[in-house]
Amino acid sequence: MKKILLSMAFMSTTLLSANITQLNSLESNFKQSIVNDQNSRITYQGKMYATKQNNQALWEYTSPIEKKIYYKDGSIVIIEPELEQVIFAKLSKVPNVLSLLNSAKEISENKFETTFNNVIYTIATEGEKIKSISYTDEIQNRVTIEFNAQKINEYIDVNKFVYTIPEDYDILEQ
Repeated sequence: MKKILLSMAFMSTTLLSANITQLNSLESNFKQSIVNDQNSRITYQGKMYATKQNNQALWEYTSPIEKKIYYKDGSIVIIEPELEQVIFAKLSKVPNVLSLLNSAKEISENKFETTFNNVIYTIATEGEKIKSISYTDEIQNRVTIEFNAQKINEYIDVNKFVYTIPEDYDILEQ
């Protein structure tokens, strides 16, 4: 479970668009499927927000469990209400969103690819929208994130990225 959480946190920084150099913000519903090497699948759903400003993102998972993953410049905060815990992590393998955006290359119509830390990300687009991002993580999970109901380059209040930790939650550091 810990590795899946880190995989989700890792993915929280890998947003790409058909108009890669013009992405300043993205808000979207998502469905994230993770398939392990035994073909066991888990699917998460929720909503995500990302801004170029301060290189930050928020993934709000609503199903099958509730959790929030906050990302800002390589620092991750995972708030898990069901476990009444908060995890703080510094991830040196988390890419900078801008470097991924700038390095993605179109490999065919509506399909882009970029590599970071030996992980290849394939981005499918539909017009100006991101259709999906897929990759195989370092523990061989096949991850696909599908996006819908996107808002591109619209204002996202910076307060969206401010988290509050309930007093009675356990705090873990990784």
